[in-house]
Amino acid sequence: MVKQRFILSSIFVTLSTLISTPSQAELHLSDLPASEGKGKTHRILEEPDPTDVSKLGGFNELLPYVMASPDQEDAGSCLYMAITGIAEWWLARLNPTASRAADGPLDLSERYIMNVAGMEEGDAPLANWRTDSIYLFNQNQNQSLLNSTYRFTKGWFLGDSYSDHLTAAKSTTPGAEYGTLFNWIDQRPAQPTGVVKLPNFERDVLFADAEGNQWNVGVAPSDIVQKVKDTLRKKKAPVLVVYNQNSYWHAVYVIGFNDQIDNGNCAYTERFRVNILERAKDLSKKAEEATDPKVKDAYEIRAKRAFEAKDKIEKAYAAQGGCSSSHGVFYIRDSIYPDESGPYYDYDPSQPGAKAHYAKKIVFKEYDWLKLFANHISVIYPKP
Repeated sequence: MVKQRFILSSIFVTLSTLISTPSQAELHLSDLPASEGKGKTHRILEEPDPTDVSKLGGFNELLPYVMASPDQEDAGSCLYMAITGIAEWWLARLNPTASRAADGPLDLSERYIMNVAGMEEGDAPLANWRTDSIYLFNQNQNQSLLNSTYRFTKGWFLGDSYSDHLTAAKSTTPGAEYGTLFNWIDQRPAQPTGVVKLPNFERDVLFADAEGNQWNVGVAPSDIVQKVKDTLRKKKAPVLVVYNQNSYWHAVYVIGFNDQIDNGNCAYTERFRVNILERAKDLSKKAEEATDPKVKDAYEIRAKRAFEAKDKIEKAYAAQGGCSSSHGVFYIRDSIYPDESGPYYDYDPSQPGAKAHYAKKIVFKEYDWLKLFANHISVIYPKP
C-alpha cells in the first residue's frame, strides 16, 4: 500500500502514521515541530556556563562529557540526535583528553545514523526501534562519520506526495523547500572519509510500553524515577527516554539529577495539562474545516490522541495527589530549546544565513515528567 504524505504543522508526517495503531508500520521520523523549542519558557541552566558542573550539584559527575546538539528544527530526528549524542558522550568518556570542539574529532554526524535507519520502521532490522536504535551503530561496523565530513545540514528538497521519500532539489525547482528535512535524503559517500570507530553498544530496557506506543502517557511504573536514578549511579551511563511532548513524541537522554533544584511545582506537567487541551481543540477545529476526507481523518485521529493523553494525565496526576514534589529535576540533553546566548551551528557553509544556535546542552525537567510522560526508557553502555 502506497502511503500519502502531506504537510501538517510545518513538518512531514504520513497519513498511515497518524491513523495507524502503534503496532503498525510507522515512521522513525518524530512528529515534533520546531515550534516546540522556540520561544518557550523552560527550566534551563543559563548561568554561568552549562559545562561548569560545579554550579549544578546533585549527581553531576557524568555532565562533563555532554556535547551540545544542533537544533533539529523540523527534521523530526530527535531519536537520532539522542543516540548520536550518546555515542559522542561515550567517546568523550573513553577519551577524556580528546577535543570536544564543534566539528572536532568527537563531533559525529546525526545524518549518518538517520540514513542508516531510514524513514520507515521496516527499514531497520530492530525488534523495537524505540529502545534498540543504538544497535544500528553495531550493525554498521561499529562506526559513524564525523559531522565535518557528512554534515547534519539544510538543503533544498521536494516531498513526493505518493511515496515515503524526499528528493533533492535546487533552489529554482518549483515547490522546493529548504530545511533540515533534507537530512533524510541518503547521500552517504561510497568511500567515506572521517570514519570514527565506536564501542560495541549494549542497552538494558528499564521500561517499554506494552503497546509499543511512543505517544503513551501515564504508563511508567511508580518506581521509575528511583530506578533511573539508581541506574545512573550504578551504570554511570546515559539513559535514553522516549516520551510525549504536548502530544508529539520526542526522544532525549538523561545524564544526571538534583533533588534540591526548584522545579517550578512540576512546571512541565502543569504546562502539559494546559497545552494538550488547547492542542486537542485546535486539531478538532482543523478536522472540522478539512475538506479532504483523508486529511480530515488524520486530524481527527490526532485530536483523539491528544484528548486521550489529556484524560490519562489528569487521572494519573490526581491518583498521585498532584505534583509529587516542588523540588528535584533530571539533567537532560535535548536537541530543541536553542541556546540563544551560545555559539552558532552552521548547517550549510555554502549558504549564507544558514546558521542557528546550538540547542542548550542541559535542560531540566521534574521527576514527575519521567513518571507521567515517558513510555520507553533504556540505559546505553559499551559491552564489557
